[in-house]
Amino acid sequence: MKYRFLEDDRSLKERICQLNGIDPTELEISAFLNMQEIPEVVAFKETILDNREKRYLIVGDYDCDGICATVIIKRLLDRLNILNNYIIPSRSRQGYGLNEEIVNNAHEYHFDIILCVDNGVTAYEPIKLAKEHGIQVFVIDHHEYSELPDFEALLHPNLLPEAYHDMCAAGLCALLSDHFDYDELSAVYGGLATIADMVPVLRYNRYLIKRMYDILKTEDILPIRYLLNDAELDYESLSYTVIPKINAISRLEELMNVNHMVRYLLENDPSCRQYLGYIEKINRIRKEDTRLMYDSVKASIRDEDSFLLIRSDTFKEGLCGLLANRLMNEYHKPVVILSEKEGELKGSGRSPAGFDLYTYLKVFSELFHTFGGHEQAVGLSLSTDDYERLKEDIRNNPCVIPEKMQDVLLIDSDKIDPGLLSQLEALQPYGTSFKEPLFAMRNVSYASRFLVARKYPKFVISRQLEAISFDPSDANKPFDTMIGRIKRDRYHKNRISFVIEELLQFYYNLDISKEVTL
Repeated sequence: MKYRFLEDDRSLKERICQLNGIDPTELEISAFLNMQEIPEVVAFKETILDNREKRYLIVGDYDCDGICATVIIKRLLDRLNILNNYIIPSRSRQGYGLNEEIVNNAHEYHFDIILCVDNGVTAYEPIKLAKEHGIQVFVIDHHEYSELPDFEALLHPNLLPEAYHDMCAAGLCALLSDHFDYDELSAVYGGLATIADMVPVLRYNRYLIKRMYDILKTEDILPIRYLLNDAELDYESLSYTVIPKINAISRLEELMNVNHMVRYLLENDPSCRQYLGYIEKINRIRKEDTRLMYDSVKASIRDEDSFLLIRSDTFKEGLCGLLANRLMNEYHKPVVILSEKEGELKGSGRSPAGFDLYTYLKVFSELFHTFGGHEQAVGLSLSTDDYERLKEDIRNNPCVIPEKMQDVLLIDSDKIDPGLLSQLEALQPYGTSFKEPLFAMRNVSYASRFLVARKYPKFVISRQLEAISFDPSDANKPFDTMIGRIKRDRYHKNRISFVIEELLQFYYNLDISKEVTL
């Protein structure tokens, strides 16, 4: 990793915006506080109202975005007294999105309309079959497409004004719900999915996330409070405690049908606790199984490989994306993890910022039975017979990952105080396109050093500032510069924690920019 150090007299907000390459106006949400109707959303709303006497089948997706989108639309149709039901297909048995089995079942049970949420823009054959059955198809989706199927109504970010271009599916559903009436749970689930789906936390997305957070601070939304499990409400606890539990259910669907998670989120009522024990147990199993998968592949990874393509018949399909994401972050390379079962490989891919994995793999899409996703995340399946060909194609088309230059803000330890922490927290939420800043403390001196849990080095820098590394190898490393993030200490509210990402000696391997005053 190379670092470029930035030091100037501008405000913290302006400096963090520079780090992210955005204009500060993209953080403004005041334009959204008084809702203005959007013509494209109004048209979709009117299509629903024109068909309110018909029976709807909602077809969702099995990740947090698809689950939350299903909940929001189910609540909306219920409020409109429209007859409806919903289904999220089995990840392992049916795969992603609308399929012919669902269409045939919709026909058998006399549904008039299929409303796809977080899927549908590439469901060409199922939509064609629906037409043959006389079933209309409405779609709320945000995935990539080259050409659209023939459906009756579409709500997609590409069709909306620029401030809405990066929305996820549940965010779109919450926006649609707002065009009907105000619903707190819809805003909460739309904001939660916006965090989960790693879309830019700018413009309308930012407004929706902050609106969600304000509701959670003032209202007791029981399904979320139960998932927090006594953790303090903040953006990190939502990201690392709540969202993984929602996603875990479909990853281990043999333990619990993902449609139960929809039922859990639908009602803000203590009765939802009946599912809570299962959810917590599944999340614990998810963590352990992912760790075992990671341990099984770690030794086989070679530094010279520019693309990590890994398969195993012991992998659980639903955990492939988690493993791919972990390896991508660790090695800063594109990763595809495939689970093998009955002659077919299914899995997920992840790639670092600056490399478009979707476009790269689309060149080989003739090999895939299914393929879809975004720049940094894809899902795919193929025959085991085509694996070697895919491997060869990837070998013959080496990836070029731009060398990462990480901008960091220079700071002295005595400048890290409650005032600075308050400024950082006021700029939340951080996320895609507005990442939390890294800081560099030079010439660090500390009063004491000790190990937490006998392996994680912790440094007492002052009465109010401590630094901790979660890399055991940092315990005895010589350094004079700490690279890390500034956080509120969760256990001692009057202290600030500097969470170390790297310890370096200043003269060793730092790329110093012209902005630095030495």
